[in-house]
Amino acid sequence: MATRTTEAERRAKVAEACLNFGSQLFRLRLSSVTAAEARVVVRELFTWFTEHDGFIEGNFTIAIQCLGFAQELLEHRSSATVDEAIESIHDLYTALTA
Repeated sequence: MATRTTEAERRAKVAEACLNFGSQLFRLRLSSVTAAEARVVVRELFTWFTEHDGFIEGNFTIAIQCLGFAQELLEHRSSATVDEAIESIHDLYTALTA
């Protein structure tokens, strides 16, 4: 039998994924992203998921995977910008949860 998660657990998992994305910005875009900018990105992504049902049972894993995809994009495409990565998160999440 599948175990259902609480909203608080789902929020925490999405928050963790947002924080991981922000941490990767330091590693992957060290010369172009400041600590303050990374914090803003993390908060804005979390707020965006709040506004787009990112914590409901069917969506939170998609949110986490979209953040992971964007990390991979930044890691494997040195020309990809932070804005492009964020746009990919929004675009994929919207398409996959529609």
